[in-house]
Amino acid sequence: MQLNKLFLRTLLYGASLFLFVVPGFAKEGYNIKVKVKGFADTTCYLAYYYGSRILVSDTFNIDAKGVVQFKGNEKLPGGIYLAVFPGSKYFEMLVNTDNQEFALETDTADFVNSMKVTGSPDNKLFNDYQRYLGKKQKVIAELKKQKDATQNEDSIALIDESIDAVEKDIKTYRETLTKENPNAFLSAIIQAMWEPEIPEIPKNEKGDPADPQFAYKYFKSHYWDKYDFSDGRLVRTPIFNNKITYYLDNLTLKLPDSINVSADFIIDKAKANPDAFRFALSQITYNYETSKIMGMDAVFVHLAQKYYLTGFATWMDSTNMAKMTERVNRLKYNLVGLKAPELLMPDLDNNNVSLHAIKSDFVVMVFWDYNCGHCKKEMPDFVALYEKYKDKGVTILGVCTRVELDEIKKFVVEYKLPWTNLWDPYNRTKFRDLYDIYSTPTIYVLDKDKKIIAKRLDPKQVDEMLDNLINKKQAPTMNVGDDR
Repeated sequence: MQLNKLFLRTLLYGASLFLFVVPGFAKEGYNIKVKVKGFADTTCYLAYYYGSRILVSDTFNIDAKGVVQFKGNEKLPGGIYLAVFPGSKYFEMLVNTDNQEFALETDTADFVNSMKVTGSPDNKLFNDYQRYLGKKQKVIAELKKQKDATQNEDSIALIDESIDAVEKDIKTYRETLTKENPNAFLSAIIQAMWEPEIPEIPKNEKGDPADPQFAYKYFKSHYWDKYDFSDGRLVRTPIFNNKITYYLDNLTLKLPDSINVSADFIIDKAKANPDAFRFALSQITYNYETSKIMGMDAVFVHLAQKYYLTGFATWMDSTNMAKMTERVNRLKYNLVGLKAPELLMPDLDNNNVSLHAIKSDFVVMVFWDYNCGHCKKEMPDFVALYEKYKDKGVTILGVCTRVELDEIKKFVVEYKLPWTNLWDPYNRTKFRDLYDIYSTPTIYVLDKDKKIIAKRLDPKQVDEMLDNLINKKQAPTMNVGDDR
């Protein structure tokens, strides 16, 4: 197999980039002898899957006879490992938690079909499985090629039947394999990849579906039925991460409250194994902390408060815990759906203005800085927004993040800002913390009750949102604005 450049870059640097420390190895050792025809006097890597990444376990030398000895004094955690050779060529092997002393021999011309396995029933079973799948996939590829080459409906129907028959054979093969080898690692992998088959949808007395969402509900409720959360080996395969991602992205409503329920469900199940719990919690938390979808920071805050700040994440050191605590404290007051924190600040004539006292259907808060290039670029667009919506129940309120009043006034005049602008020379309101102001311009959109309905948008997105809200259109899903 030939890996692409992205894989190689991930392989070489993934270990340093990955944010979560991989659990330590047990002290028993491993010894895997690999002989590969086609390589000599060079180096290769022993790598493994961890979520969406491939991490390097160690670097080894290939001798003049093409032999490499993957060897270490500490036992490897079980999982799917990769022997990676020059040119980004690789093959996969199964490393179980018990037998870690075996030999593999193959040829670069065809890693799978040339493979000879000694001393590892798991890898013999795995290689047989790979060979079988390879043959069936070639048959399916040829059938699909024939299908693409014809427009005859009868021929297409016959080809589809043939494809279905091959896929049924594969399914039967997998079921037989897992039944005859219940304790094999490959059986655990196959079971982990299983997806529920939706039964016939129940009908009402009229013959219509009794529940239009039956298929979705059934699939979601049975999605994890055959996944063994207690098996830590599955963490070091692509399967666990892929299933988590699919469950959250495709089987869960993209609303923070719904995602919180699904995330808690997965994390609670993952408590059956320390590695699984650590991976699930860390990966899900990271995904929503870095999400570009507006409002998903609420999921991060939920997970941080429920698991990290309560001591469940025992692997976190004090430095990282302090950073997470600080991040949560800056986000928890300005989540979408919450009432915006009160601001009581002077305007440029030194008159105190209360945010909560503003009477308006919508308030667009613009936090800006007179030295900010993005602010200078976008202010004309916000002025245009002001003119477009000033008579439609929309108030724009500016908050300058600087304290030099002369410069603030100069900027207001230069860019002809027609709305009220506030400033806080003594930082008494701590607005930067309350509204998580780390870049400018930062935008919040509030409703008449001062509830946050959107944040970190650009002028075009604000325009689209106001148009949808005022004209009762469906509001689009928006990404969080880029960091500036």
